[in-house]
This record gives sequence, C-alpha cells and structure tokens, in this order.
Amino acid sequence: MFEYFYKRPYTLYAIIVGFFIMGVVALITLPKNLFPDANPPQVIVITSVPGATAQVAANTVSKPIEQEISRLGMVTDVSSVNVANFSIVKAEFGYKKGLNAAAVDVANALSIAKGKLPANVNPAIYTAGDFTLPVDVMSLSPKNDNISNAEIRKIADSFIKPYLLSNQNIGNVEVFGGFQSAVNVEVDPFKAKRYNINFETITKAIQALDKDIPIGFVKGENSFYTITFYGEKNEVEKIKNITVLPNVRLKDVADVKWGYKKRTSGYIGNGKQAIALAVQRAPGGSVLDVSKAARAEMKKLEAKYPNINFEIADTQRNLIELANSNMLDALRDAIFFTLIVVMFFLGNFRAIIAAGLSIPMVFFATMAVIWLTGGELNIVIYTAIILALGMLTDDAVVVLENVERHLNELKEDLETSIIKGTKEVIAPIFAGTISTIAIIFPLMFIGGFPEKIFKPLIFTLNYCTDNFLLYIYHFYSSVIKSYV
Repeated sequence: MFEYFYKRPYTLYAIIVGFFIMGVVALITLPKNLFPDANPPQVIVITSVPGATAQVAANTVSKPIEQEISRLGMVTDVSSVNVANFSIVKAEFGYKKGLNAAAVDVANALSIAKGKLPANVNPAIYTAGDFTLPVDVMSLSPKNDNISNAEIRKIADSFIKPYLLSNQNIGNVEVFGGFQSAVNVEVDPFKAKRYNINFETITKAIQALDKDIPIGFVKGENSFYTITFYGEKNEVEKIKNITVLPNVRLKDVADVKWGYKKRTSGYIGNGKQAIALAVQRAPGGSVLDVSKAARAEMKKLEAKYPNINFEIADTQRNLIELANSNMLDALRDAIFFTLIVVMFFLGNFRAIIAAGLSIPMVFFATMAVIWLTGGELNIVIYTAIILALGMLTDDAVVVLENVERHLNELKEDLETSIIKGTKEVIAPIFAGTISTIAIIFPLMFIGGFPEKIFKPLIFTLNYCTDNFLLYIYHFYSSVIKSYV
C-alpha cells in the first residue's frame, strides 16, 4: 500500500480532500447530543381509572397488566405506580430487544389483558429512553385577562401539539400543567334526594351521550358531588337538558358548567403558573436540531396566538452546545500543545508542519466516516478522537525521525530515505496499534450499559488508529518530500 500511494501522490491528495470536505459537512450536520443513548428499552402503560382509589387501580388494572407483560420474552423488570384515578405500569427489556419490538409485544400483552380490566378502561402505551428527556420545555401563560390557563391547556392539546408534531425534526410533544378542560357537574345532594335520584342514575344519564366517556367524581363540602368528564364548551347547554328521570332534567339537580378537572398536579414556569410543552427528540435524533426547529416554530406560534406568552423554561441545548464547544476547544489545545512538544523535543520545523496539517485531516476524515455510518457526535466520540490523535501523532513522529535518520546519518537520497525509513518502523508501530486494539476491542461486546458507553468510544478510537495509520505515514512522506 505504501508503494502504491507513494507513486500516486495525486490519488492520495484526492482522497484526503474528499474526506476533508465530507468531514466539514459532517461536523455541521451530524446529530449532536451530550451522551450516547444508553438506557435499555422501556415501555410504560398509563391507564386512567376514573373514581378509583390507588388500591382499586392496583388490584383491577395494574395487576392483570403486570401478569401479562411479565410473560413476554427478554423482560428484565416490571413495576407499577398506582395513585387515585391512575395506574402506571413500567416494563424494562434487555438491550437486545428493540424499542419498537418491545412496544409491539406490550401492545399484544394488553390485548390479552383487556378482558380482565374494568369496562371503559383504555390503557395508553408510551415508549421511554434517553430520548424522552425534554429537549426544550416551553412555558405557556396568559399574556392578559382575555385567556386563562385552562383555555391555554385546551389550545395546547388540540392545536399547538399537533402543529409541532407536524415538524419532522420533532419526535414528540407532551403537554402538562394541571388545567385539563372538562365539564363539571356539581350535584346538589338535597335536590337529588327530593327527586329520589342517586349518583349512579346521573352517571348513566351522562354516559348515554357516549358510553366510552371516562367519568370521575370528587366529593366536596356539604356532601356535594362533582362529576367531571371530557367534553366541549358548546355542549354545556345540551348536557344541562339531559333527562335524568321523566320530567327531571340534569339542571334541576346539578349545576353544569365549563371548567377543568380537579388539579392533582401543576406547573410553574419562570415563576408563574403555566402550561408546559415538553419537546422531545426521536430515538437517535439530535438535541440541537430539535431545539432549533422547536424555537423556530415557537416564533410562528407567538404571532398566531398573541394572548399567550411563550417562554423557554428549561433546555438541554445550552449544556450540549457548551459540551461540544469545550471538546472542540480541547481538540484545538491538543493540536497546539502537540506542536509545542514536537518543536521542543525535536526542534524540527518539518515535523511541526506535518503534525499541524495531519491532525486536522485525521479529525475531519473521522467525522466523515461517522457521518457515512450514521453516527452522532457526543462527549464520548470527541474523547475517542482526541485520544486517537495523540496516539497517531506519537507514531507519526517516530516515522518522521527514522526518515530523517536515513537522510542525515546514513546519507541516503531522499526517495530511498522515505521508503526505507517508513518501512522499517511500520511493522512494529502497526503491531503496537493492533495490540492496543486487541486489548480494548472486547469491551465493545461486554453487554449492558457499559457496552453502550464503551462501544462508540472504542469504535472511533480503533478506526482512527487503524484505518488512518498508513494514511498519516504517506502524508508525512509527502510533506518531507516537499520541504527537504
């Protein structure tokens, strides 16, 4: 290979320039995150159980779902959290199980468990992992008295969330904030008793509109029951006139009004009550790309909804931009101090030129390969590149000094010095490189969380030290030939 490229320098230059250009494009376009995705596949099943206590939710919903999920292959852990009106079951799978395959398996398990669940209960499946950590959290609050948080929540659920999801860069959007719009029916127990109407009669009358309507209730002061269910504001008058008994309408025993469900959670964004939009990336997506897309859409939404105040309350973007900037600064410093060391110990101007030119070339060539193989940039990848550049500089200086020895001490001509000097040390240096690779290579298959962290580091390190070792030698030879 040495002979081939030495006799065809323009072929080598074309390869170098091609990789350099691809590397520049890669550095701009590659997904940039803080760490590689390392959490195992997780699937969460959330079930709304209106009116149920935590104990009832655990016994009637969580337990049957857990039993079916635990029978699935490669499940490592199944757990549940139960609170009033909600059942939350989390299933964790082994790393070899893909996230989509895990979600399909859980969906199949739910179809079996559904016969054991209460009527009108519809579990929802969510996938979880590193990608579910919000990229940006948008805080939506009233800008004036023309709109309330409950109305903002309704707009966020019905219009803003679907609008953001239409952007292909955004993986998912979660809305939360404790102001979920609903129709509230406050039953007067004294009026109900006068007409001999019980709570179940009222519930059945309301469910006659839609048998799948999830209905919850809250007992307030003076034994007043508030029935809460999802509906639209323009349906309030229709609901008031529901016939509960012959000649008795709902408005005769209850106060029907538009409002929101009893708040069991809340959100404070930038010091005030607000509705939050948590923007998430897709698995393997770029935090920076998602953040840029979300903020561009937020500018459009501000113009479309002038009564809503849009703010960024939390973000990953600043930390990742800082991390990427710091790693690039570290790379710059590595090149600078390498040149100082080469100059101090070798006192060779040609060695400085060779190192100064070759290190950026290797860096951008590595970026190109990461781009071509569908990778991403993160702290682990940058660390591997910096380590590899140090190893390559060390090896290349050995080659350069041996060529100089043939040229100055053995008094050989330039071409003979380059060929013999390089060939003499290629074998031991390559053997040392292979030894390093052989030692760390098994860590790529150690399994579990360590593998997810070590694999990108070792792959990048091996690639730099193996595939570009000869390329560096040829490049150094060309530099020597140009400057002697």
